[in-house]
Formats: sequence, structure tokens, C-alpha cells
Amino acid sequence: MEDHEVVWGGLRTPSLDYCHVRKENNSWRFAGMLIVKPKANPFGARYEILVDKKFKTRTLIIEKTESGLESCKKIQSRRGAWFVDARERNDLHECTDIDIEASPVTNTIPIRRTRLKVGQKVNLTVAWVRFPTLEVTPLKQSYERLTARKYLYRSASGFSAELEVDDFGLVTRYGDVWKKIG
Repeated sequence: MEDHEVVWGGLRTPSLDYCHVRKENNSWRFAGMLIVKPKANPFGARYEILVDKKFKTRTLIIEKTESGLESCKKIQSRRGAWFVDARERNDLHECTDIDIEASPVTNTIPIRRTRLKVGQKVNLTVAWVRFPTLEVTPLKQSYERLTARKYLYRSASGFSAELEVDDFGLVTRYGDVWKKIG
């Protein structure tokens, strides 16, 4: 078994994100817990992402607790279609990956899957999970590999950040938003 662990600390908002990555047969499992204290209601979330050996997303389950209320969202990709809570979502048909808005964990998936060389760039569309609502919408993004361990991430929302990664592809720094701690 190949295992990786990381804890990220929020640089803008008081927050922590713990993630454990494990290789399981022909897949990878990302399991984590996120705690965020924004100006409004604090929330916690547990997530589990399953990708195949080529880092193609298969499932994402998020269980969120906010103000004592629990909610859950399940996203699946199968046979070229995307499903959110068991309902097919045609608006997500161009998506290649998922993106959890409140966590740097999902940046690893396209970084590992695309295997860009320095100077290369990829444009993609993701199933973007918004926080705290858990609404899922398509979002265009790009990754450009700047050096062996640095990428420039851009999204159609207007946000961009330089990402630094470890040998596995886990983010060690996400612009001025997240930083690996410990």
C-alpha cells in the first residue's frame, strides 16, 4: 500500500484540512476532514474521493455539518455521464474532474492525471462543489506547469493562484489561501 498524508492550514480564513491518500488495488482513495470558520457560520465536512489508477474521478461523497444540520452530496462519473445524488446531470457532460471549492485536495487529481511537462498548459472543465451550499456547477479551469513543483491555476471565476506541490502532486502551498503545516 502506498500512503500519503497532509494537513493544510488556511491562510485567509481560520481552517484546517486533513487528507489521507491511499492506493488500493487499481484506484486511489482520498479521505479527509475539513473545518472552516468563515465570518458567517462555521462548518465541518468529511470527504471521500475515489479515482482510478489514471486519476480519473469515479466518486466524491461530501458530508457537511453546519449549525447542527447535516447534508450530504454524492457525485459519480460513470460511462461518460455525471450523476449528482443519483440524478444524471447533462450540464456536467464536459467535466473531466471534480473540484471542492473549500479544499486544495482536488488540485492533485488533474495534476496527476494530465502529467504536464514544464511549459505545458491544459484547459479543463470540472464539477465544482460550492461551499457552504454544496451546489454543483461546471467550471472551466486551467493548469500550467511552471517548474517541476509549481503550477499556475486559473479558473473562469477570475481566481488564480500559484500552486506548489510535493513529489506525489499534493499541494504544499496554494497561493495565499492554503499552506501545508507540520
